[in-house]
Amino acid sequence: MNWLQRLWHRNHLEEQLAKELRFHVEQHAADLMARGIEPGEARRQARLALGGPEQVKEGCRDARGTRWLEDLWHDFRYALRTLRHKPGFTVVALATLALGIGATTVMFTLLNGVLLKPLPYPAPEQLVMLHPFSDQAGAIWGFSYPDFLDASHDSRSLDLAAWSYSGGTITDSGEPEHIGSQKISAGLFSVLGTPPLRGRTFLPDEDRPGGAAVAIICSSLWRRRFGGRAEVIGMPLVLDDKPYTIVGVVRADPRLGHDVDVFTPLGQDTTPRMLSRQAHFIRVIGRRRPGVTLAAAQQELALIGHRLAEQYPDADKGWTMTAYPLQPELVAEVRPILWLLLGAVGLVLFITCANLASLLLARAVSRERELALRVALGAGRGRLARQCLTESALLAISGGALGVLLASVGIRPFLALWPGILPRAEEVGVDGHVLLFALAASLLSGLLFGLAPALRVPVRALEQTLRASARAFAGGSRRVHSGFVVSEIALAVVLLVSAGMLVRTMIRLSSNNPGVNLHNVLIARLALSPAVLSDAAKIRTAWKDVLDRARTVPVVQAASLVDTVPMREGLNELPYWLTPQPPSTTLAPLALATSVTRDYLQVMGIPLRAGRFIDEHDDLNSEPVIVIDEVMAQHTFGERNAVGKRLWIPAMSPQPVRIVGIVGHVRHWGLAEDERDQTEVRDQMYYPFAQVPASILRFFSSVMSLAVRTTLRPGDAVGPLRRELRGATGDQVLYEIHTMEQLAEDSLARQRFLMVLFGIFAGLALLLASIGIYGVLAYLTNQRVPEIGVRMALGATGYDVVRMVLRQSLIMIFAGIGIGMLGAVTASRLLQRVVAGMRPGEPATFAIMVAILVAAALFASFLPARRASRIDPMRALRQE
Repeated sequence: MNWLQRLWHRNHLEEQLAKELRFHVEQHAADLMARGIEPGEARRQARLALGGPEQVKEGCRDARGTRWLEDLWHDFRYALRTLRHKPGFTVVALATLALGIGATTVMFTLLNGVLLKPLPYPAPEQLVMLHPFSDQAGAIWGFSYPDFLDASHDSRSLDLAAWSYSGGTITDSGEPEHIGSQKISAGLFSVLGTPPLRGRTFLPDEDRPGGAAVAIICSSLWRRRFGGRAEVIGMPLVLDDKPYTIVGVVRADPRLGHDVDVFTPLGQDTTPRMLSRQAHFIRVIGRRRPGVTLAAAQQELALIGHRLAEQYPDADKGWTMTAYPLQPELVAEVRPILWLLLGAVGLVLFITCANLASLLLARAVSRERELALRVALGAGRGRLARQCLTESALLAISGGALGVLLASVGIRPFLALWPGILPRAEEVGVDGHVLLFALAASLLSGLLFGLAPALRVPVRALEQTLRASARAFAGGSRRVHSGFVVSEIALAVVLLVSAGMLVRTMIRLSSNNPGVNLHNVLIARLALSPAVLSDAAKIRTAWKDVLDRARTVPVVQAASLVDTVPMREGLNELPYWLTPQPPSTTLAPLALATSVTRDYLQVMGIPLRAGRFIDEHDDLNSEPVIVIDEVMAQHTFGERNAVGKRLWIPAMSPQPVRIVGIVGHVRHWGLAEDERDQTEVRDQMYYPFAQVPASILRFFSSVMSLAVRTTLRPGDAVGPLRRELRGATGDQVLYEIHTMEQLAEDSLARQRFLMVLFGIFAGLALLLASIGIYGVLAYLTNQRVPEIGVRMALGATGYDVVRMVLRQSLIMIFAGIGIGMLGAVTASRLLQRVVAGMRPGEPATFAIMVAILVAAALFASFLPARRASRIDPMRALRQE
């Protein structure tokens, strides 16, 4: 019989053991009676010969090998009875633990789903993302298509695939719908290792000019527009007025781009930018072939890059390429935030543990006589310590189970509150790893707050312990209680100062001047009728018609086109210089180039500082012109007048571009722009949309936004604009509609999100620390009742008693603040790295947060002090 069976049949074994012992006693007594000894005396001698029956039973139980489980079961039942008899303490402890472990589990669930889980692809560690590098510009966002083709052909260590973001309008049936789309190379899904749900992927012959017009749709569009019908394969799809045949259905993959509904072959794109090695708009992903290390793949890519630089010096001089693992690439932006939040909520959990440790220690002190009695009866220290730890473990596991339940319920609402797009959000959920973490966190918490009571088990001076009063041996726990309070306050200081810094950051950033008049401005993108996209002249006419129609809407005061909307990240950064030849020893400066129409200043409320703005005469037949902002004017020309000067901007025009005006600076990158690294681009220039070359006009049409200033609320203009801008064919779609106020708020969404979370964490920490101070002082004051009675009998007043208790409290408070300030300084440095706009810790923030903590702590301390001052000296002296 194995140990599990012995444990399961324990009652039966106990009965057998009792029968066997009785048999041995009776048999030995019978032998003695056969020798002539009286029956009573024979039974007495038999029992003496056997020894104490309970001791014999204990030895037999030890021999079974299940004693530790039996003891654990007894400890568990005893702990359960103890907690049931103290329902108030149990409810408070479980609620506190559920909040602490639940919040920690939520953060780990995010961390696990976003950072720790492997990507849902076969052999995800083999996937890499490729990046080109330039000696002058550093890391570049994407590849040119010819460079991708050469790298794909020459690489022996990587299977490469590419894609490009796009968009289009579906007009085959029903209401016209603008959808997100991607142009992909034929091998993309095979590189990722994701087979289609239905049909097939693209063939190599389809990924080239003149290939069959085929498309792959995502499962979301399949269900939404085709009702999830199985016969969708082979059905037609009209995208941007071009008919495609659906050949496959794939599962939506947010890692390749959010809201993508249609994939078309990349190689069929014959626009001029596809042939240019200077147009870097292609994203490239690769899979390492079997046996190829990442270092070997990077070495090969470097050689390919150098070879292309030598072969095409005009476009690729000083260029190379490298590869990075895909998973870190996808989550690089949110990784520090997730670790920061996990650390912050971990501090709250530590405060919770310190609070519970203090409560359990107080209970252990009140039970020292009981524990001493058990030791006197033969129990070892390890046995009693295990009993104390079992009680704390039961509390911790129960609180952890409630915490997991809270995390399961709260994780989706928490994800909905996340600012912007959280990578891999669809993979976040409670799984086995999360449950193991919750169990480990619960057991560790139980060990942390159960260790101090377990170490209080008395093993020496048992007689003195049994005779002493509770107050006599409570003094030894005062230092431990004080240590818990100090640690709680120190951790609370870290969270309070962090929250205070985030609040001050939000106040400062929200008061920044955005450079535009945010009120009554509506921003929307418009998908032009697919019928006009094939001809540059038709595109210009269509956009002119859009502006004319928008201006006829009654609530519209002014309308303009813009490709880079303020309060968003601008990626169209162009190099410029003052001489015909680029500088040879220094890097060329960069400026954000924005294409606009003539009424843009009126729509956005941007002040004109000098010269003029773009007007209707600035077109392809006139001299190329730009308007620069005051930051660029100061940066480039200093105190000289920039109007009339010329700049060389090869990406814009082969001839020099004349500056015709200077305007105010706009925070294109959001309200936290001035807080960015000063080495980043801040110069801005504006150029006429009418001077965009015909070769790239179709691409520009896909990124242009309509900006209108309204006389009423911007939302009231949406309906009239939709109706007016549908066009003659009724297939022009307005989408991605926002107000400038919304975009400005969104630019601070991350700071606001962290401020709210840290505010909640700091509030919990302050509350727990205050409760801890109150509980410890109430307990310690209660233990000192006789001492206080003696003091008052000798002439001390109530004020003296209050001062004595508050002095004891202040010692703990300022000790905790001193330690916490060191942690707060470290936390402020971490926040500066993660939060845009965060400045070094300001003394005023530290002072305000510390004052709040001291006020709350003193308030919590005053209640026990006031109670102590009202003690009747005679009654206090009679308590002992």
